[in-house]
Amino acid sequence: MPVSPIPIPPVPRPLPELLPPGASGFAVLDLETTGTGQLCRIVEIALLLLSPEGELQQEWTTLINPDVPIPNAAVHGIDDALASTAPAFTDVAPELAGLLDGRVLVAHNLDRFDGPILRHHFWEAGSHHPALVVDLGDGIDTMPNPFLSLGKLCAARGITLTGEDAHTALGDTRALAALLRHGLPHLQPSRAAARVAGSAASVEPASLRPRPSGLLQPAKPSHDWLPTAVTIPSAGGTIAFLGEDAHGWDFKVQRALEHATSLGLTPIPLEPAALADLVIVSSVFIDSPLMRRLRNAGTAVVESKAFLEAQRGRVLPGKRWGEP
Repeated sequence: MPVSPIPIPPVPRPLPELLPPGASGFAVLDLETTGTGQLCRIVEIALLLLSPEGELQQEWTTLINPDVPIPNAAVHGIDDALASTAPAFTDVAPELAGLLDGRVLVAHNLDRFDGPILRHHFWEAGSHHPALVVDLGDGIDTMPNPFLSLGKLCAARGITLTGEDAHTALGDTRALAALLRHGLPHLQPSRAAARVAGSAASVEPASLRPRPSGLLQPAKPSHDWLPTAVTIPSAGGTIAFLGEDAHGWDFKVQRALEHATSLGLTPIPLEPAALADLVIVSSVFIDSPLMRRLRNAGTAVVESKAFLEAQRGRVLPGKRWGEP
C-alpha cells in the first residue's frame, strides 16, 4: 500500500522577492477609523517605512480630524475632543503620498478595509490638491484565509501585541512589521508599488499630531448605542439592510437576506426618510453617511448575527443611538 508523502509546509519568500522591480521597499500601514465600513473616516494613521530587507527606515504617525462625530472612541481611545485639534487628511495627504511613492503598501486586511478607505480619502483630497494623483498599487494583504485578526496572527507566530498597542495605529504597524520580518508563507508578491503623479511640492507640510503617550480611554460619551427591544414583523413586513463595504453589502447581509426571505419578509431599499419595519446592520460599528443619518434619527437597528436566530413575532435585542 503506497504511503502518502508528508506535506512540506510552505516556506516564506525572502522579503526582497515580495517586491516588484524598482520598488524602494515596504510601507507598513495601519488606520484607526470611525467605524468598520469602507466609507468610514480616518482618525489615526501610522506608517513604517522598511527597506527591501525589512530594516526600519522611518516611522510616521498622526491623529486625523475626521470632521464627523466619532462613535467608537471606546475602541481606540480617540474621541471628538482629541481629534478636533489634529490635521485633516487633506492637510497631510501630500506628505503621506510622498512617503508611499515607490513603495509596496502592506496592511492587515488591505484589500477589504485599509486600501479602499485610503483610496477614497486620497480621491477626496484631490479637490484640494488637483496636481496630486496617487495610485496605491496592488500592495500586500497580510490577512490569511480563513481570516485571522492581527492579534491572533501575532499570537500564532509568537509576536507580542500588548493591550496598550492593540487598536493604536503605531502599535499595530510595529506588530505587522515584525510579522513581515518573521515570514508569512501565504504572502503573494506585489506586482506594482505605489506611484504618485503630479506634484504638491509647494504645499506646506502639515503639523502632525501623534497620539499622546499613555492615552487613557475617553470618558463615557454623551451619546452611545443603547439597548432597545425590536419585534420581528409578520410575513409581508418590510426589511432593509446595511452592510460594511462601500456598496452597503457583504456576506453577513446576504445571509440575513436569505433568512428574511424564509420568514416571508419583503426587502426594500434603506431610506431613512421612509424606514422599513425592520432595519438590519452587519455591525453597529459601520460608519458611513447613511449610518450617521440612522444614528442621528435614533433609529432602532438589529445586528445581523442576532437576526439570523429570529423567527416572526420574536422580540430581539436591538440598539439605537442616544443619550445614556
